[in-house]
Amino acid sequence: MHSRRAIRESAIQFLYCSDLEGGAAAENLSETFWELALESDQSKLIKASAKAVLHLNQGRESRHNKLVERSADSIAIISTDPEAEKVKKALDHLLKLESKWQSIIDRIQRLYDPGVETPDPELSAALNDLYTLNSQLTDLRTRWNLQLQDFPYINKRLTPIKAAIDGLQRVSDRIVMVQNPKEFADHPDIKHIQETNDKMESFRKEVDSLSRAIVSKKAELDSTIEKIVDNYKPERIDPVDRAILRLGTYEIFFKEEIPAPVTINECIEISRRFGSNESPRFINGVLDKIAKIDA
Repeated sequence: MHSRRAIRESAIQFLYCSDLEGGAAAENLSETFWELALESDQSKLIKASAKAVLHLNQGRESRHNKLVERSADSIAIISTDPEAEKVKKALDHLLKLESKWQSIIDRIQRLYDPGVETPDPELSAALNDLYTLNSQLTDLRTRWNLQLQDFPYINKRLTPIKAAIDGLQRVSDRIVMVQNPKEFADHPDIKHIQETNDKMESFRKEVDSLSRAIVSKKAELDSTIEKIVDNYKPERIDPVDRAILRLGTYEIFFKEEIPAPVTINECIEISRRFGSNESPRFINGVLDKIAKIDA
């Protein structure tokens, strides 16, 4: 889980970005901000998904070879009934889609490098291509089996190729787990993917909650800061210091479970990382006086 410090630092970064002159309003900034803020976790998720896909794909090539080997005899059987032309066309289409699978897997294998922190952007695109193809194949296999029900004699003679198709569908079912990890969170091959997802969602929820609360009380917070800072105007203060002061003032007044000294010390530490050389002393002086107002 992300620490309280990390949550507060991200909230300050969001407040800073949403308060820049000419910048996007807070409600319009969220998606762009989170694409950047969660870039590291998103990279881990992409790499974990690629690793899982490659692992769960093992054995598929031999199943696909069986499908190809049995396709000629199956097409010949279907062709004995002129009314089964739609079944033959559906199988032809299925064979073409099945042949695309390995080329995408080869792309994922080539792009996946466990040693790099930030994966190639094309890796995410390759995974999405596989998910799309997997959905198409699952749908087509289902429809082909339904079409066969209208031709009992042919259906009975196609047991070998249907077995090959069923084997490929079992691989597809595994890939669905990677695409929708929340539905298979207890599966050993998927658990770590869902844990990363949960971590990202929880972090975003906590930062958004804190940021929204501060933005909603911005006028009230500025009014309090104005009592301490002579000639206070928000635009006269460095935007990073301004964001830290608003967060600190919010916590002092509205987060009774957090002792004021803890809030002040953490804000000073954050100002050392994000602010100027003068920021820690300035933040300390203002928040210390604000805490005495609330005492």
